Amino acid sequence: PGGKDNELEARKKQAEEAEQAKKKAEQEKFAKARAENCERAKRAKATLDSGIRIATTNAKGEREIMDDKGRASETQRLNDVIGSDCGPMPAASAQ
Repeated sequence: PGGKDNELEARKKQAEEAEQAKKKAEQEKFAKARAENCERAKRAKATLDSGIRIATTNAKGEREIMDDKGRASETQRLNDVIGSDCGPMPAASAQ
């Protein structure tokens, strides 16, 4: 009778290990994406802070030079990204 229980336990353990590996892979993928977002935001902010004129493309596909208002809102957006993606990893939310 012990053989069946051992097999069940082994399968259960295997399933748990697979789940752990999957979670770890997802966390690593998330961490990598955060790091890339952080770097991209820092580079974009450095460009904005340098004061050079920045052209954007509007919805019609036309080039527009970013005005002070656009610069300010983009700087704020980048600061938000840097604040959320450049700090320590947030604690994994319990599901």
